[in-house]
Parts: sequence; structure tokens; C-alpha cells
Amino acid sequence: MQTILALSALLPFGLAASSKLNYCSLLGPVFPPPIQLSDSPDFIAATKDLSAILHDAIHGTSSLSSMFKSNETSFTLQIFSAKDESALFESYHTSQAVQAYKAGVKSIDENTVFRIGSASKLITVLLLLIEKGESAFNEPVAKYVPEIREAVAAMRSNTTQQRDAIDFLNWEHVTIGQIASQMSGVLRDYGFLDLAPMISKPASSGLPILPKSEIPPCGTTSACSRTEFFRGLMAGHPVVPAGSTPIYSNAAYQILAYAMETMTGQSYQSMLSKNLIDPLGLKGFSYSAPSASEGIIPDPIYWALNGGGETPAGGLYSSTKDMASIGRAILSNRLLPDCIKRRWMKPDTHTGSLEFSVGAPWEIYSYTKDSRVIDLYTKAGDLGGYSSMLALSPDHNVGFTILAAGVGTTEAVAGLSDVVTNAILPALEDAGKAEAKTKFEGVYKSSQTNTTISISTDEGPGLKVDSWVRDGDNMFTVLSAIEGSSVNSVRLYPTGLLAPGEISFRAIIQDLTASQGIGPITRSCSSWELEDGKVYGNIGIDEFVFTVDSCGKGTGLSPRAWRDYLVHQH
Repeated sequence: MQTILALSALLPFGLAASSKLNYCSLLGPVFPPPIQLSDSPDFIAATKDLSAILHDAIHGTSSLSSMFKSNETSFTLQIFSAKDESALFESYHTSQAVQAYKAGVKSIDENTVFRIGSASKLITVLLLLIEKGESAFNEPVAKYVPEIREAVAAMRSNTTQQRDAIDFLNWEHVTIGQIASQMSGVLRDYGFLDLAPMISKPASSGLPILPKSEIPPCGTTSACSRTEFFRGLMAGHPVVPAGSTPIYSNAAYQILAYAMETMTGQSYQSMLSKNLIDPLGLKGFSYSAPSASEGIIPDPIYWALNGGGETPAGGLYSSTKDMASIGRAILSNRLLPDCIKRRWMKPDTHTGSLEFSVGAPWEIYSYTKDSRVIDLYTKAGDLGGYSSMLALSPDHNVGFTILAAGVGTTEAVAGLSDVVTNAILPALEDAGKAEAKTKFEGVYKSSQTNTTISISTDEGPGLKVDSWVRDGDNMFTVLSAIEGSSVNSVRLYPTGLLAPGEISFRAIIQDLTASQGIGPITRSCSSWELEDGKVYGNIGIDEFVFTVDSCGKGTGLSPRAWRDYLVHQH
């Protein structure tokens, strides 16, 4: 019988310690999501560091101070988990300027109400998915919006419009899904923030004087009616062709809300109460302005501003506690079936940045740790002196929310979001690894087939198969023969597939000494193409299943293609 050969013996000197290894893990978690974060030394240390950073920022002694004006900007921050009803971490800062505000609270906490701006868009798509699932995404928006149907009919009978793609959007090609994922090409706004009604002397600003017919009659001091909105929308020019590139549009979400009301036969406010406010018991979340005594109000005009039909795009109100409750409910599948949530929390399109993709309406930032990519699903918002952020990490079932009011809130929320991300994502990875080490690390044996597998965790992602011997055969040699190339790394990653008392993993089987490539084609990871590529009796050689006890601790391991069951040796 051959001696068990540890994987480290197969590697060239220094390879195992290299930080440049490309493990080519699949997109998604590399360990099961951590569930004991409140007791995790890694997470506790990260929140202590975060507290120190926030303290220094508030007192003007950190680099964050340049984008955060602590005397003029108030903020709330909560980090939350799908597994905990209370916050994992919270921080609240009330600026000195609040004492001079004419209305509102004088000290903020998790129940203080803010305006959340464009984070409202996330709520709008969430309501659509709760009501209709994904069935509407591929339908034309014209099916549900009569004004757009009229525009489609007008274009069909007008050859000038058909030939002029610069001035006329072909609404026939625009779907609900394109509207939701910012791929419609629709103009950003109608009326809101248009310079024409705000500049009293255009000539002094180098702009021509416009006839009254070209100046939006609404959107600056009062919300546009539905008639005014569509009249202006149809007169506006498309930004890009539908489906070509993401272009941010508030007008698109106003259209989406109108379509939702038609397809459900309900008002937006009714959907909001029925599907979100009532089921989650939200106390500070609303469509219209609550009592001034509940909110922080740097500017009474923006606090009370009635967005009219644009409210679903950027006008809702929320407390930090309620934003965290919504994020927690999304992560825990309380509002949507898991299958719909998984499809929703995926990119719909790239942007010009390798680190930034777009969903419906997710703003997805890719955070890289070693060779692994972690996608953070976020939605930010701005309205006047308010800014917001809701961010979710589905890999860890953890999220955070930040609400800010005052001066320079956009920069403050962006900077704070980066600080939180940089602090907690590595800690969440380490916490997940630490839990996996406790639950799965060790030696698994089968006396029937004389098989031994040794599992550990190291500096890399996933569970490392240190050694695997079956009836005297070194299985790394066997795998090399099956793969037709050298195998010196077998690492197990959770698939998300569960059964009572069982958790599924898949192995990535590779040669870590292989060339890293010379360009984007040869450098890219093909592991996602190769999984389940080699099968034996209709079972992939990369399929592994752990049996677990009531605490989730591994009691056994099955490399399923070999029809083995190995018992954890405690």
C-alpha cells in the first residue's frame, strides 16, 4: 500500500505560499455563509477598526475627512445579517448643524426618517417581482402604458420618425426589463433639474433664450402631471439605442411604475403597503412625507417635495432600521422565492468599468480578494441634501445601509461605503473560513474501500484536499490520468445545494503551476466551463457531499463518483 502523499509534496518549493496563485474559483461563495458573526474574532476586530476610522473621520483626523464634513453632515450606519434580527454593527453621527435646522429631530438614531432618493428604484423592482415575478421583464412596455402604445402607432405610420433614430426612440423595441435595468435609452428626466426654468438670464450664462414652448412647465417647483410628463418625454431625444449600453434614467422608472399599476390593477402606494410595509412591520417607511418630528430636515423644501409620478424613481422615505429590515428580508428570501432572488441578483449589463456592472436596478461593484471576485449588490440614492446606500453581499448573507443628510452627502456616503466594504468583506471571508475550518476540517476515512481524505483550510479559497488515497492509489495521480494533464490542486466550494443533513460542494481540479496566460483569453478562468465535464456513471468526478449534524458540522464525506462514504475522524 502506498503512503498517503500530501498535496504540498507535489508542489514546487514556495508555490503553496505564493499570493499570486489563481485558484479560478467559481463566481459565488467559497465557504458557506458565516452564521456566528457576533462571536467571530475576525468580524469583531473589523468593526473595532471601523469604529476607529469613523471616530477619526468625525474628528477630522483621517483621509475620509476630506469627503465627509462632520460639522454639516449627519449619518446613520447599520451592518446586518440575514441570520440576526438585531444589527451586527451600528453608528450614528448627528452634526452640529442639526441644532440650527428649523424642523425635525435634534439627535438621530435608527428610527430617524430620511429621504432615500434613487434607492427607491430598488423598492420599485422588488414590488414588481413580488407581484409578477420575472414574467413581465420580456414584455414590451407599450403593452401596459397607453401613451407609449400611441407613440408606437404614430411611428409605424410615420416614415420620417422611422428613419430618424436620433430624435425618436423606437418604443416598440423597449421592454420592461430594459426599463428596469437602465437599458432603455430613455432620457434621464423630464423637467426635473432642467436648467431652462432655473436660469433667469440665459445670455449671461452663454445660453440662447428659449421660447416658452420649449421650457418645461413642471418638474422644478411642482411635479409634472402624467400628461405633462409624457408630452415632454415624447418630445425629448433618446440618449442611446435601446439595449445598447446602460444609461441612468429616472424617467424610465416613472414609466415602470405606471406599467406596474396597469398590470396589477393597484396603485403604487397600495403595492407598497401590501407587499412591504405591512409584512415587514416598517414604521418609518413611506410614500409621502411623515410628520416632521420623525425626520432629519436640512432643507424643508426637499423634505416635503412631492415627486408625483417620479416618487417610485427617487422620492420614498425610510429610517435606517427599515432599510436594514428590507435588506435582511431580501437576503433571507422572506419576500421572494430563492430562485427568483438568485436570478434577480445578477448583472444585466457591463459598464465601461471592469469593477462596475448594472442589474435591475442593482449597481454591482466587484471587490477582489486574492484571485477571488466578490460582487457587492448596491443601490444608492440622492435627493437634495439626502443620500442613501443599501448594499448586500449574497456570498455572506450580510449587508449594510447608510443614510446621510446635510452638506456633501453624496461624497460622504460613497466614502463611508468604501470604508465599510474594505473593512468587512475581508473579515466576512475570514469568518466564513474560520467556521468552515471548525465544521469541515479533518480526516475522513472509509474502512470498506480503504479510503482516506484529508481536508484543511489555508490561505486560499475553499476547502483544500490535502491528500486523497483510495485502496493504496494516490488520487491526484488518478485524477491526472483522467484529466489528461497534471493535477496538483483539488479544492471544494459550496454550490448552494442543500438536502436534509447534507451540503453539496464541487471540486475545482487544476494544475496551479500552469501558465497564467499572456492575454485576456489565455488568462481567463475556464473552471466554470469544466465543472461536471468528467463523469463516471452519470456522476461528476468533482461532486462531493458532506453529511452534517444539527449544528452544521461535517460528520461524513462522499466523493460521489467513487460511491464512497467516509466518516469524519474526530
